[in-house]
Amino acid sequence: MTLGQPTDELTRLAGPEAFRRSSQWSPRQLLALAKWSAAQVKPWAEQCDEPLAQRQYELLELTDHYELWLIHWPTDRGLVLHDHGGSAGAFQVVSGALEETSTTRRGQLFRQNRLGRWEGIAFGPEYIHSVVNTESAPATSVHAYSPRLTSMTFYRDSPAGLVVDRVETDWEGAP
Repeated sequence: MTLGQPTDELTRLAGPEAFRRSSQWSPRQLLALAKWSAAQVKPWAEQCDEPLAQRQYELLELTDHYELWLIHWPTDRGLVLHDHGGSAGAFQVVSGALEETSTTRRGQLFRQNRLGRWEGIAFGPEYIHSVVNTESAPATSVHAYSPRLTSMTFYRDSPAGLVVDRVETDWEGAP
């Protein structure tokens, strides 16, 4: 899928500095990019007649400064607690709803957000969260990261705080 050229609206949302040669976009700029991109993509139900059995993802854009992904989430599926390897990020729900739980590195202060259609969230490089579709229909979202992802660390909660479960540095190009 090819996205359109940045519009005046994206420039207004992300700020003109987003299009300068900056090595990293801010969370606010990434959310503006995700919102703008979400308006250009189709939910799973509009793309495919078949039921969604597992998470599907598609790289929408990869630049020197950011990467942009389209993700389709089946019912009761998601990603466990993880970070984005030092990248800031944002995501915007296109259709359905996603339940997000975020926490600190010490496993304290768990916070839950339910993000419905056209809602999004932005976060900094230290953010740890899980994302799951708890609805009865597939959900679709657009995710933006800057700088580009190089790793993701997955965690599990323990009485002493978060414990690293695994670090992924080589995958099929998927977040």
